[in-house]
Amino acid sequence: MAFKDFAKRNFVLIVGLALPVLLVAGFMVAASLPRIVADPPKYDLVFAVAEGGGNGVPIALKLTVDKEGSLKAQYTRNQRNGYAYNMWKKLYLYEVATQKVRQLPFPYPADMDKITETREEVVEATKGLRLDTATESPDGYSLSYDGYSHSGLVGEIFMGGRYGSEPRLKKGSSAVKLVSGGEPTYFYYGNIEFIGWVKSR
Repeated sequence: MAFKDFAKRNFVLIVGLALPVLLVAGFMVAASLPRIVADPPKYDLVFAVAEGGGNGVPIALKLTVDKEGSLKAQYTRNQRNGYAYNMWKKLYLYEVATQKVRQLPFPYPADMDKITETREEVVEATKGLRLDTATESPDGYSLSYDGYSHSGLVGEIFMGGRYGSEPRLKKGSSAVKLVSGGEPTYFYYGNIEFIGWVKSR
């Protein structure tokens, strides 16, 4: 009886204390919904990110996947008025086993200064991988920059509307954010180059 009287006298206080807890709990449930709605991705993804700004590399770099699914780097001498303005690229692998992104080794060619004509070679870090360049993976995921939103008032309160333009693997209402497993790395719209899905190793 005493608690009932206390609750009546302090109804506003109780609601004020309980609401933040309910909001946090609701946020956690809403954030987990995409993983509940659909199966997680089953195929690893290889992608590249251009390093910001011209970094004085004397060769232009182009990444291609051949008919056998091997990733190749094409190097071309490319200078203007003797000034190297090309950008290098960092190579990344999203692994479904860990649901994290890790950077793959992709150094400059050892004889970069001696490259005078176009040269193509297999990227060593992905030598054992067979890639599929279809925009949609065999299990229905695709790389999307649209984000997604939870419809209705609940979604607006708990998730703050759209995620924005962060790249995600998306399938229907399920979306998986690309999160680095190492040092903090942020991927955003316009800086990711899709390479391919890993079909086999």
